[in-house]
Amino acid sequence: MASNPRTPPSNPSEKNPLKVQGLAFGQAFQTMFKVSVMYSVDHPAAGRSIQQVYDLLQPLLKQGGQFTFGFVKQLVLLNNSLVSQSSLAHLEGEFSKREIGAISFRAGVALKDFKRAIALLTTKPSVIAERGGIKSFLAGNPLEAIRIIPSAKRENQGDTIEMGMDIESYLTAQAILEPDARSGTMALDLLLQAAGIQKPQRFGGSGPEVLELANEATRNTVADPQGNLSKLLVALAQMLAGLKPDSLLSSLSPEKQNDLRGYPPGEMAAHLMEDAIAGWAAERLASSPPAEGLGGVGEEVLQALLRGLKATQVAERLLQKLGQFVKQANLPPEVYERIRREVVWFASPAQEKHAQLLGLERFTPQQFARLLYYVQEAMSDGRFVEATEIAQHYFAVLDKAPSAVRAEELKRAPELLHSLAGVETLELMHTLAAPLVRELLDETRLQGPCHLEVTNCLAVVAQNAGHSEDFEFVHKLATDLKRSLTRHPNEHLDCCGDALTRVLAPADLERLVESHLQKRSDAAWARTATSLLMMVGPLGAEAAFRRLDEEPAASKRLPLIRLIRNLGTTAIEAARKRLADEHWYVVRNACQILGDLSDPELPAQLRGVIRHPEPAVQRAAITALLKSNAGGRGEVLAQALPYLHAGVLEMALDELTILKDPASVDHLEALVFLKRDFKAGVLEKAAKALAAVPSEGAAEALFRILADAGQALPVRRAASEGLYNHRSAAAVRLVARLAHLPPGDPLAAELREGTEDSPD
Repeated sequence: MASNPRTPPSNPSEKNPLKVQGLAFGQAFQTMFKVSVMYSVDHPAAGRSIQQVYDLLQPLLKQGGQFTFGFVKQLVLLNNSLVSQSSLAHLEGEFSKREIGAISFRAGVALKDFKRAIALLTTKPSVIAERGGIKSFLAGNPLEAIRIIPSAKRENQGDTIEMGMDIESYLTAQAILEPDARSGTMALDLLLQAAGIQKPQRFGGSGPEVLELANEATRNTVADPQGNLSKLLVALAQMLAGLKPDSLLSSLSPEKQNDLRGYPPGEMAAHLMEDAIAGWAAERLASSPPAEGLGGVGEEVLQALLRGLKATQVAERLLQKLGQFVKQANLPPEVYERIRREVVWFASPAQEKHAQLLGLERFTPQQFARLLYYVQEAMSDGRFVEATEIAQHYFAVLDKAPSAVRAEELKRAPELLHSLAGVETLELMHTLAAPLVRELLDETRLQGPCHLEVTNCLAVVAQNAGHSEDFEFVHKLATDLKRSLTRHPNEHLDCCGDALTRVLAPADLERLVESHLQKRSDAAWARTATSLLMMVGPLGAEAAFRRLDEEPAASKRLPLIRLIRNLGTTAIEAARKRLADEHWYVVRNACQILGDLSDPELPAQLRGVIRHPEPAVQRAAITALLKSNAGGRGEVLAQALPYLHAGVLEMALDELTILKDPASVDHLEALVFLKRDFKAGVLEKAAKALAAVPSEGAAEALFRILADAGQALPVRRAASEGLYNHRSAAAVRLVARLAHLPPGDPLAAELREGTEDSPD
């Protein structure tokens, strides 16, 4: 089956913008790399440089949704082009030391993930080596929207080279074709790696052993929906190149020997892979013969065969082999025929498939599968116009269908919409959304069978727009969903409400927060971003909090805190969750925000946090409680008194003096008696806080303190003054008992002198 490569531009100068911007990115990346290695990614100087490179990356991502940068033997890799540029030799050397070939970014990559990738890239080569090399090192450090690709070598061939394949396949092929990679050990390692299997014990590399290993590797790879058969084919070809032809052929049946004799290793590898794929497919079909159509195992087998076709590119030969295996397994002929029809269709020229799809006025499940595969193939090959035309035709047909049929068609539409995601199809998303929104807001169709499916489609359209950072459009769709929800909130939580939570993927939410931070001086944009995050709900608040959790600069933390405050009650749950975080500054921020949001359960939420060992957290918790009018905050404050640091303790005592909460009496008294080693000034404040509580229990506590000769005299004085001025009925009776203090008690003499000096 011939592929449909993207048509190259007729004018080479059309590549210049990517080359100019890409090399500018590379220069800034090299500077950033040097600074980050010298200091660390958390150093302010590195932080500024990382932000600059991140900003340069954004326009490159907007051009095609992905940008790959790296080196292939003294050439700079920019997406699918290799460019001669000597000024980046230092960076190439640093990449080479770490066995890094390239780094690929996807649209929507968040700054925190970009920064984390730089931290991995700048890890010392010795550390990477200790972790088992770059592949093992990266396996333990997964990244979001970023892929670091191990290095390969390539002979220099001019100023600019068009590779004509994806970067991973290219680097793999170059590693295989490099002269120093032609050893059997290297080829075996590549084969095992491609198949994801372990080396057989006592493997000697004989013909039969290689055939058995090739069969097992192919079966494992084809059974894995994510398995890369193209990479496996390259690895197997190199493995066969290291064998003598007679050694391999002698291990085959006479018929196979005649078929494969004289073939080069690549062609022979394709034949062996096809045999293994066809055998696996027949076994799967025999284990559970599919029903009419292509469901269950039949669909699984079809998808596996299509992946095999992409690798070997020969449809008829693979089908012939499958037919032989199906016949041997005594499967009904119609099983093979259904598979054959689909494979032949998928192997047809793109123009034929395009015309057939446009001619359909109704899509059965089988025809929809064809349409979906065609769109995915067109998007992959860069044929965006064709993909757009087919998608528009599908939705046009869908609009003409009866209501019940249309609901089923709409149920499949999100899968198609996901396949259309990309900057190039953003205009299509706007076009498709318009009729969906009209239906969403049509009062006569609120209870129709299509309503739920319309909301699901709009959620995917919004996600696609979010991947391209068209947040204004996402905001409009979210507003429409919110409008629909508010008409009948209880009835539309599972449709409009659920769709609202899905209008942005997690990575795009983080990008939205980052955009708000970067453009916060634009008041209109700040309102739009805040509104969108608020409509998304707790997930939006979670994204803002994650950004705040990782921000070291106070100048950026404050705007982030203001943003979260503006999200209102939707941020409360995310803040509560962070009260148990292991990082004290995260807990501090959560306390501040919960206080600003007037969490109705604030005292209960902060009961344990206020005892945090970090003074800054204690201060933030008390400050939050001071802002709150929630009942019970006085008791929470009083219970925490023995655990508070000195400065924070006085702050809490001042607040308790104002609150005059009877629930604090026992805890204030306990502080005075149990913490005699505290400064007298602190315990005096505790006595004054007791005196402010207008209860008999407070008066009795004051009496016990002043009657305790073991207390510091200033503390007893504060207690006696409080008791004399207390307004409870018990205070008068207790003051009279002061006359019975022992004569030698210093406080007794002071009280007598005070009585004598007082006027009648």
